[in-house]
Amino acid sequence: MLIKFKRIDDLRTDNDLKIREIAQILGISIDNYFDYANGRSNFPLEKLNLLANYFKVSFDYITGLSDIKKEYPGNINQNILKQRIKKIRKEHKLSQEKAANIIGDKQSTYWNYESGNSIIPISKLYLLAKYYNISIDYFVGKTNCKEILK
Repeated sequence: MLIKFKRIDDLRTDNDLKIREIAQILGISIDNYFDYANGRSNFPLEKLNLLANYFKVSFDYITGLSDIKKEYPGNINQNILKQRIKKIRKEHKLSQEKAANIIGDKQSTYWNYESGNSIIPISKLYLLAKYYNISIDYFVGKTNCKEILK
C-alpha cells in the first residue's frame, strides 16, 4: 500500500519552489519526484530525509502524523531503525507475523526490516508509527523522544 503525503507538495508550494527545483535538490528526475509526491512510488527514506532537513521539519510533520513543524536535523541511522522496529514490536508483545500483518507484509519481509537486510519503506514505517503511536523520527534515530508531537 502506497500513501500520498500531501504535505510534501504543500511544503514545496509554500516555499515557492518548482517540482524541477525539488527534483534537483533530491538528485532525482522530475518524473521520480512526481511519482513519490503523488504516492505512486515509495519515497526513499534518504530522499525524504533530505526534504525534511531542507524544509526544517520532522518526518512526523511531513507525513501528517504531527501538525507541529519541529526540526530534527541530521541523517537517519539504519542500525537504530532496525533495532527500534524490533524493540518496539517486542515491547508491544507482537510476533513478527502480527507486525507484518499491520503493515500488509509477509513475516519474511518484516524479518528483513528487523535484520537490516532491507530498509522499511516510508509508507510501512508510517503505518507502524500510527499503530504504536510512536514518532517516525524516533524510529529512524533522529530523536530519542518516542512521542509524536500533537
